[in-house]
Amino acid sequence: MKKIILLLSLLGQLYTFAQDVAEYEKPPVFKACESQELTLLKSCFYDQLSNFIFVNFKTPQIVADNNYEGDIVVLFEVNPDGEFNILYSDAIYQELKTEAKRVFELLPKIEPASYNSRPVYKQYSYKIQIPLVNPIREIVEEPLEKKNELSELEMLAKKQFDSVNDNYVSYSNREFKSQLNIPFTHHEYARFDQSINLVGTNSHTAAKPFLYEDIANYYDLKAYQDDLAIGNDSWLSRKAFKEHLVRVQGKDYWFTIDPIFDLQVGADSEADFGSTYNNTRGLFIQGGLGKGFSFSTSIYESQGRFAQYFNQYAESIKAEGPDPAIIPGRGIGKRFKTDSYDYPVAEAYLSYSPSKVFNFQFGHGKNFIGDGYRSLLQGDAASPAPFFKINTKFWKIKYTNTWMWLKDVRPEVTEDGAFLTKYMANHYLSWNVSKRFNLGLFESVMLTNTNDRGFDINYLNPIIFYRAIEFETGQGAGNAVVGASGKYKVNDNINIYSQFILDEFSLSDV
Repeated sequence: MKKIILLLSLLGQLYTFAQDVAEYEKPPVFKACESQELTLLKSCFYDQLSNFIFVNFKTPQIVADNNYEGDIVVLFEVNPDGEFNILYSDAIYQELKTEAKRVFELLPKIEPASYNSRPVYKQYSYKIQIPLVNPIREIVEEPLEKKNELSELEMLAKKQFDSVNDNYVSYSNREFKSQLNIPFTHHEYARFDQSINLVGTNSHTAAKPFLYEDIANYYDLKAYQDDLAIGNDSWLSRKAFKEHLVRVQGKDYWFTIDPIFDLQVGADSEADFGSTYNNTRGLFIQGGLGKGFSFSTSIYESQGRFAQYFNQYAESIKAEGPDPAIIPGRGIGKRFKTDSYDYPVAEAYLSYSPSKVFNFQFGHGKNFIGDGYRSLLQGDAASPAPFFKINTKFWKIKYTNTWMWLKDVRPEVTEDGAFLTKYMANHYLSWNVSKRFNLGLFESVMLTNTNDRGFDINYLNPIIFYRAIEFETGQGAGNAVVGASGKYKVNDNINIYSQFILDEFSLSDV
């Protein structure tokens, strides 16, 4: 009995001592928590720490690229001077531990923990969740009677704008591995022409423009851009010569904005006017959302006067109406001053790749099929037009389907000031027969809105034989064309290519 009484006495003394420790102990205090009651200081400490980490922590790119979900365990202390020190951290990526150390070094000095009114060391364990999660609780510096006016959900909503800024990451030239098209000019494509035509590559070079992610397998686009960089590291020099004017990147999005200028001056000794010129200003916007969706748009406003033979040809193909010319490759041009043209152009498209096999594009622009500068199959001399395109790539095959909506601007087919709508559907099958030889098979049909049928649904089939469809719908309903292309890689520096086309072939006519 005496032993039991002694044990109860000791337990009572320990309990009393524990109460005394809690009573004389005070946790570290952030500045925003100074007005809080003693019983709320610990929760306020964690709230402020969570808010600070959420605002300042930048998720490393490798973690975002791998869609990692997990956490970082951090053991830290607040010393008697009110400074934070990490004692130990545990995470799957070294980059996460490095970033946690950086953030804790940013924490301000605070009022240290104390026991019996004396500053002491205080250790804590804290878990940082990846991806970052908005802290639910927030210290609201308002009178006590107003603190309960906002719900936790409303408090969370008040942080949405700041959380968008917290998702920013360093820009990393995402376009070089995106589903965007590399802007198509023969001069631009010539720089990686050898790389994609090496003997043994499984590339397909006829259907253009190419996707950045396709060319990235053969050519280092980032290194090429870096080699072109000039100027110094001042903001103006960087924006003019090294990087995009505006560039924004988050965990699951990015976009860039750039101005466009093309100023040219020349001479035509046989013309009545003294000089030729072109003055183009524009805006180029591109970006991506998630892993598979990209977009691009470009707007140009141009005025120009060209060589006399070019001006004469442009006016010879003029459209119905008051506008004097069609600028080849660009579109209708109206009169500017007395002997020049004003020709605005807008191009844009959406690109979506649900897998490595498929890429879908819908937009307004140009497409090209064929090796070389000119093509019998599909060239780029026409004006930009609406299109829908599917690229399917697997094994040694690339299959390209393109549907286009065109305008016939000849005066004889214009009705009530509106141009005649025409439609075109193309199939192009590219097959790498061997590491040196590529065979391409092509078919196309162009049709008008005969009998108000619109775009004939038969031609939406991506694998149909167009010549057979013509017999079903009436041979006068469209113009079917078949063709073939071939390319042979003699070595890494020499390719031989050719194209063959049949337009409305009829043996009896031969």
